[in-house]
Amino acid sequence: MKIAYIYPAFINIGGADKIIISKANYMATEWGWEVYLITDSQNGLEPFFPLSERVHLEDLDINFFQQYQYGPLRRLAVYLRLMRRYRKAMEQKLAELRPDVVVSTFSRDAKLVGLFKRYAKTAIAEVHTTKKNIRALPNLRLKGGVYKLLANYIEHQLNASARKFDEVVVLNTLEEELWRPVRPVKVINNAVQYYPKEENPLTAKSVIYVGRAEYEKAPDRLIEVWQIVAQHHPDWTLRMFCTGAMLDELKAKVKEYGLERQVRFMPPTKDMEHEYMTSSLCVLTSRFEGFPVVLQEAMGCGLPCVSFNCPSGPRYIINDGKDGYLVNDGDIPAFAEKVCLLMDDAPLRRQLGRQAKQHMAIYSKERIMEQWRQLFTERAKK
Repeated sequence: MKIAYIYPAFINIGGADKIIISKANYMATEWGWEVYLITDSQNGLEPFFPLSERVHLEDLDINFFQQYQYGPLRRLAVYLRLMRRYRKAMEQKLAELRPDVVVSTFSRDAKLVGLFKRYAKTAIAEVHTTKKNIRALPNLRLKGGVYKLLANYIEHQLNASARKFDEVVVLNTLEEELWRPVRPVKVINNAVQYYPKEENPLTAKSVIYVGRAEYEKAPDRLIEVWQIVAQHHPDWTLRMFCTGAMLDELKAKVKEYGLERQVRFMPPTKDMEHEYMTSSLCVLTSRFEGFPVVLQEAMGCGLPCVSFNCPSGPRYIINDGKDGYLVNDGDIPAFAEKVCLLMDDAPLRRQLGRQAKQHMAIYSKERIMEQWRQLFTERAKK
């Protein structure tokens, strides 16, 4: 079986990058499949997450990042020119590979679904975020005016592309409902990436946050939470593993609130399992989530988690009150209250942590990857 995954670039320290590389490694090493990761803007950089030598990473050398140096009109012209190059380069690559399955990650490549179906036996799209935040459309709509019209146009185009794929895969049943007016979809959850044998003692006075410093991940809301928490638990530390556009803003807010001793901004690391295992609690304050890898990883390491009940993934991972807490989206005081509750009650922390790890067993790589194997083999036969 020959698989071609289409993705812009594996240069981010994000959940989608980690999940796609993990799946590619598994298919190549466990099943012996021929797996290609086709990027357009890798720009000679090595992926942050380890890639098996058996997986082929091939970049089309388009570099879509160059468009961002221009104003709106010039940027549009450059983007259209780059898309023409992209289509031509993609067609050449697919004609060379002739894969059994092309997997679109539903970025700019979604427009090329006709091309995928021409050169592969089947074309499948997998959507790694919630439909409500696809292509960060809420950000465009917040700007109003012409940007709102642009967001509506992009959404219309994405829906049109989705209808042409042989299969669209989403991360949870709410996403299935959101896509229903467009087309039927299939649900396959993410696999848990960490599931160590040893038990986490949950004795460190350390809370962990992992996520991009971007609007949809809302780390700014976490600083507001910690301003309340720090008043009751000044001896606890919040470690934030995040990079992105909001990082300077976050550091400024931490300084403004006088939280420099309690909040630490941590550099990227390839050993996140160790970081979870040396923490006692994980927090997630996102505005949008598909099926957050962070919660799965933390709970797989025996951490109780507190998350806003944002659209839409956290509610499918956390069983509220049993292995963590879901807080009404945006309720800062209630979020701080749950964090303080787990800080104050070590037996409760351990109880929820053990149940969190037990729950994550249903997302084992073997179980989730078998669902992908069945989908790929069945579709490639049609």
